[in-house]
Amino acid sequence: MRIGEVIRATEWWEYKLLPILGVFYATLAYRDASIAAAWMTGIELLVGITAGAVYVSVINDLTDRDEDRRAGKPNRTEGRSGLVIGLLVAVPVLVGIAMAWRWRGDPLLLAAYGAAWCAFSAYSLPPLRLKTRGLFGVMADASGAHLFPALVAALLAFRAGGAPPDLLWLALVAAWAGAFGVRGILWHQLSDEEADRIGNVRTFVQRHGGRWARAIGARLMFPVECAALFALLWLLDDRIPLVALVLYAFLVIFKLERFEMHAAIVQPRPRHLILLNEYYEVFLPASLLVASALVRPMDWIVLALHCVLFPGRLSQVISDAWKLPRRVYQ
Repeated sequence: MRIGEVIRATEWWEYKLLPILGVFYATLAYRDASIAAAWMTGIELLVGITAGAVYVSVINDLTDRDEDRRAGKPNRTEGRSGLVIGLLVAVPVLVGIAMAWRWRGDPLLLAAYGAAWCAFSAYSLPPLRLKTRGLFGVMADASGAHLFPALVAALLAFRAGGAPPDLLWLALVAAWAGAFGVRGILWHQLSDEEADRIGNVRTFVQRHGGRWARAIGARLMFPVECAALFALLWLLDDRIPLVALVLYAFLVIFKLERFEMHAAIVQPRPRHLILLNEYYEVFLPASLLVASALVRPMDWIVLALHCVLFPGRLSQVISDAWKLPRRVYQ
């Protein structure tokens, strides 16, 4: 048995953790604090958020087994012994409790971390099982996967930098992460629309239709997400993340033209490119680390470790960028 397959690590290790790390790096930059000096806090963040990600991956598959059978979808908990499933739930819960105990002296941080776990549980577990309750499920998933973890990252960065939380910064982080999270879960529900229909999973898309999901994602959440992102970048007052955004935009334009891909905000499409995802996962965290390292040389070590821990998305972006000149001259 491969534990990584059961906990679906490939689905969240980089895709979910990198935007959260970006918030951590950005908040340290906002307080003009060294990222290298906060390395222990960064490890705490990764451990705490990873524990929650493992927990939600297992309980989501565990509570989806009946629906997945009806829809003919594979489920990673099928055929696993009760002991294995119990351990896969108990270990991350114990880790989460340990992190909560470590942060017990910071009520705001503890509340954000606890709220993420409550959102995870309410989304999947009966009797609430908000996944099947339309808009409540959308909000629970977005809160557990993005909103509260991003706030945890920001609060930990303020703590590591020796500064009190900045309410404006936290509000913008919450707006950005919440909107991004809603867009993400609507994308997921639209992708699973047919399987959820067969499995009779009453998600928001099943209850209200894809038209409403696309409208909320593209016309409401995406503008809020972009506005909050630009406000955060403006508060940072650093050109390098903005230059990275311009480079990302050029990469997107070339990929759409040369690779014949299709830009997407919330609606899945053939050969899609989800707008801003690569910026959050590669360009933003890398540019923040480079900007910090130019002032504090020790942060080059953090950049190197970051690339080692999260090589997948970075290597994909480098590969795409390397192919572009050849496509241009073909």
